[in-house]
Amino acid sequence: MKYDVHPSSELARLFAAKPFQGQDPSKAKILIIGNDANYSPEISEHVFFRRILEYHSDGILFWQKHNKHHPFMLDEYPFDKRRGGVPYHLNFCKMGFPSEYAAYFSFAELLNIPTIGNTGDGKERFFELLDRHHLNWLEDLILGGKKKFVIVNQTLANSIKQIQKRLGVFDRLGRILDGKKSPAIILENDNVVLFNGYSFSHSVTNVYLDGLRNKILAFLGPHEQTY
Repeated sequence: MKYDVHPSSELARLFAAKPFQGQDPSKAKILIIGNDANYSPEISEHVFFRRILEYHSDGILFWQKHNKHHPFMLDEYPFDKRRGGVPYHLNFCKMGFPSEYAAYFSFAELLNIPTIGNTGDGKERFFELLDRHHLNWLEDLILGGKKKFVIVNQTLANSIKQIQKRLGVFDRLGRILDGKKSPAIILENDNVVLFNGYSFSHSVTNVYLDGLRNKILAFLGPHEQTY
C-alpha cells in the first residue's frame, strides 16, 4: 500500500482542529511523540469509523467511557491488528494504565495529518507532508511549558535529525538527541524529563514496558498515582 494522506476528509478536519490524541499536549503530564497517526484506508467506509471520530473528538472521554485508551483496542475493531497503528497501541496498553490516567496522556506526531501505508516505505512522501509551523509548535511544546515526561524513540530521533538537515527546524531537539543511547533519560530540567526509548510500533519486551511504566509513575509521584 502506498504511503500517503488518509482519504477521509472528515478525519483530516478533526486533525486540523486537534493535531494530537488524548489530552491537549500543553496540559499533559505524559507526552508521547510519534511519527504519524496511521489508519487503514478502509476504516472510513466501515461503521466502526464512528469510534475513530468519537476518539478524535475527545480522547479523554473516550478512554473513560470505553475503558480503552484507543479505538484500536476495542473488541469490535474489525481490521487486521497487525497493520497500521494497532501494534503501537497494543504495546502501550501492556503498561496497564487505567482510565483514571486518561487526562495525563497526550500523543502528538511529527505529521499533523492522518496517514495510510507504511512510513518506512514512504519516507520521501513523509517529508513532503511535514508542516514547519506544526514542527516548531511541537519543539516548543516538548522543551517549554510546564514540566512533563516526554517519550521519544530511536526511530523518531532519526526522523528528527533528517528533518533538521532538510527543513532547518528542530535545531534544539536535534542537538539534544544527537548521539544519545536508549533507553535512557537524556534531559531533565524545569520543563521536561526527556526519555529516549524504543518505539511502541516495534517488538518491545515486557521488562522494558514495566520499566517505562515505573519511570512514569515515579515522575507523577504518589499523590497522582491510582495504583
